[in-house]
Amino acid sequence: MRQIIKNSINLLIFALVATLFSGCEEDPKFSKYVYPQAEVSQMYPSSGYVTEQVTIIGNNFGDRTEPVKVTFGGIPAKNVLSCKNNAIVVEVPEGALTGEVTLQLWTNPAISIGTFTVFPTPTLISIASDNADFGPTVAVPGDIVTIIGTGFGTDQDAVSVSFNGTPAKITSLEDEMIVVETPEDYKSGAVLVTINGYTLTGTGLMNPNSVGDVTMFYLKNYKRPFTQVPYESGQIGDGKGLAIPTDWIVNDAAKVFVNKNADAAAGKVGGMFPGANALGMQVGWGGTGSGTSITNGKMYQTTTLPSGVYTLEVTYVECNVSTDATYIVVAAGVGLPDTDQVESSSIVFTKFTQNIGASNPAVTETLEFTLDNNTEVSIGMSATFGNNKYIKISDIKLNLIEKR
Repeated sequence: MRQIIKNSINLLIFALVATLFSGCEEDPKFSKYVYPQAEVSQMYPSSGYVTEQVTIIGNNFGDRTEPVKVTFGGIPAKNVLSCKNNAIVVEVPEGALTGEVTLQLWTNPAISIGTFTVFPTPTLISIASDNADFGPTVAVPGDIVTIIGTGFGTDQDAVSVSFNGTPAKITSLEDEMIVVETPEDYKSGAVLVTINGYTLTGTGLMNPNSVGDVTMFYLKNYKRPFTQVPYESGQIGDGKGLAIPTDWIVNDAAKVFVNKNADAAAGKVGGMFPGANALGMQVGWGGTGSGTSITNGKMYQTTTLPSGVYTLEVTYVECNVSTDATYIVVAAGVGLPDTDQVESSSIVFTKFTQNIGASNPAVTETLEFTLDNNTEVSIGMSATFGNNKYIKISDIKLNLIEKR
């Protein structure tokens, strides 16, 4: 009897095991996919700068970028731009080193696909013209412009320079200096230097014969984000009040503000609102020692403009001085007239015409003026107003409308 029971148990176990094996063989979920090894036939280019796009040609790449791992001299590429079954496009990473390039897909071993030479990244340090009338940021056709930097090389076939898109003739090339002749009919704007396909964007040059926005050539610190003169020891206080803007002349009459918790003996400030990122003036809401009014407060920049027709656009974002003697002024020479002399002594002027709060749309005042000769001018504000008054300016724009 015991033998019969034992045999029955053995038969049952055998049947269960057979059923399990049969189920495994029929279930496709247990199959394992093996990814084929990539085959590479070509990589181009084989040299260039960081951020260069390199194309790898071959087979068995798949169509997903996630499993693609490429290194340049041991440095992993962070940007795999595309992957097709026969082509991968990857960007040479920052910090890449000249040396072996490897490719790995999925869990397959990495393979060597060639050598890439990394060129030292060129830099721009300065761009200046030899224009004697208006200085290094202005260039008329035929002026000589000197570009200082690094990594230019000495092969003129590999280097090109353009003035806002207009090609310039290279007259001299050294690894750290390029000399070019200003081309005809270029538009004011940035100077572009291209070395072996790598383009650097430099500072702008102005063509005085070209119309348009010329602010960057004649004014500094003229739009957001504004920069301030560092506080003297004791001036900062709670840091929520006013400061003095860089590149602007702000007279003592405009500097009547003491920041809360600041030391009045350290000197008063004015001309800029760091918290609101704006230029302007304010009386009221200050700390102990603040003034209670501004009389003939002035802030301005002085520059020399070529003859022509101009517009000056001043945009303000907060204001409650529209009924006060607070002016936007363009005046000849260095400095601005007092408020009672603005109307008789300015080239052009206007008041801030609207009172607006922070929640209202910004307002732009536009002044047009004509200069018959190259003229030294001062551009800015002349203001007289009382307590709890303010004006906050977001940007200033100077346009050349017509060359005379």
